[in-house]
Amino acid sequence: MDRDVRDAVKHTLNSLGLFWEEVDEPDPLKHSVAIFPEATEFVPVTIPSIFVGETALSYYGGDKTEVKKSPPEPAGFMVVDKIKIPYFGAKYDLEGGRLLRQAPLYSKDSHLLLGYDLFRNVSYFLKGAESSLGMKRIRTSDRRFNPKVLEDLRGVPVSTPIVDLHAKFLLFSILLLHKREKLPLIMKQIPPSGYRGGMSVSVPIYRTGHSGPSLKFDLRRFLRKTESWIERLIKGTEDLTFFVGRGEDYTPTKIRELLVSMEENGHEVGLLASVRASIDHMSMAEEYEEVATLIKRGGIGIRFKGIASTLMDAWKSAAYVDAGYVLTGEIAGEFGFLLGIGCPFRPNGLVWNIPLVGRVSDRGSAARAAEFVAKWGCMVAVDAMDELSTLSLLRNAHERGIWIAPPSTLVERFKAVSDVKGTFRYDRKYLEGKIMPYGDVKDLQLRVINPEGKDSVMRVDLEAGKSHEIRIPV
Repeated sequence: MDRDVRDAVKHTLNSLGLFWEEVDEPDPLKHSVAIFPEATEFVPVTIPSIFVGETALSYYGGDKTEVKKSPPEPAGFMVVDKIKIPYFGAKYDLEGGRLLRQAPLYSKDSHLLLGYDLFRNVSYFLKGAESSLGMKRIRTSDRRFNPKVLEDLRGVPVSTPIVDLHAKFLLFSILLLHKREKLPLIMKQIPPSGYRGGMSVSVPIYRTGHSGPSLKFDLRRFLRKTESWIERLIKGTEDLTFFVGRGEDYTPTKIRELLVSMEENGHEVGLLASVRASIDHMSMAEEYEEVATLIKRGGIGIRFKGIASTLMDAWKSAAYVDAGYVLTGEIAGEFGFLLGIGCPFRPNGLVWNIPLVGRVSDRGSAARAAEFVAKWGCMVAVDAMDELSTLSLLRNAHERGIWIAPPSTLVERFKAVSDVKGTFRYDRKYLEGKIMPYGDVKDLQLRVINPEGKDSVMRVDLEAGKSHEIRIPV
């Protein structure tokens, strides 16, 4: 009944690309969870339930071990598939057969029991509490971010996406259950078919006339004989996102023609909000209205320069002006998931957030950023600080098969793919089914894992309003 936990459950299943449906059943012991929605033509594939934390304790018995309740410090760690996963809050010793010596995973009456508060943990990270609650401790006296302190608090490197690790453990449990029940598993790939991840290249503009260190006087700019680096980027073919605010040598009003040119060339204009805007609704509204009036549209995305208080304050401020999305996440020296996650999410139903994982300022950091996104298969934003770093980031992204799209497009893709439904029937030899498209999702890549753990990939071309039939040997 906890809304935050329910949102965490939904986000975790969506980030895994699973087909699922929400059921309203007061007694989970009387309901065998239908992972795939039911349709009259097909018999839905059903599996026994997976019970997590207090739910497993309530229905199957066991002991609850009280541990630290002061996040962001972990209470302990599990090792699953050679990966260390921190957990927070409470750990449970449940009645039933223990399946893993290293992790609290149990079996009872054909069900799986997870002996820790998985989704409460996910909810905790989705709300940004990791950075917010430890804000004073993870900053130096001059307010610079100290990634080493946060690494000590969270127990694993900053570059480790903790929420993704929880999702990995859940997927491991589901695969184990499917193997025991001799059932296949079907997953949707969130980025378009053929891509290894998704990236928004965001360009926060602090100055407009030149690239590199600020100069008091630029003769070329004064004589207007050359284009500015921003004007050259605008003429490119890739969709970039330019965040503008009250910068060092301009205000949005003074560069109105440049903003209009950005939108006309297919790029996206967002607000580079001040630190004060993260806690002052009126400041937020004033800055937002200035940009919205100039480009004559709403639903603008917001990139915060910094957070004066907590991430939740920033999200509430963005929701106050009905922002399209926000980019938040304090920037560390290297690339990492300071919010613990690698996909778009919507904390507490406020406003969609795109994880901002790093800042690129040269060719070397551009290569590391692209490799990071490709390795984790995430959907995130990366800041590019000037013309060279932007072009380097785009080139490296292409070389590694990364999808480049504005933040609003990443959000729409994530939402649309999450809402693609399917109905399936499995007769121990073939998997048959129908895929029902949603929104403008025209292509989808399916990953089918058979009961023995072997997988195959199938591309499905979808047509709006029409279902697509599949028949796969398993």
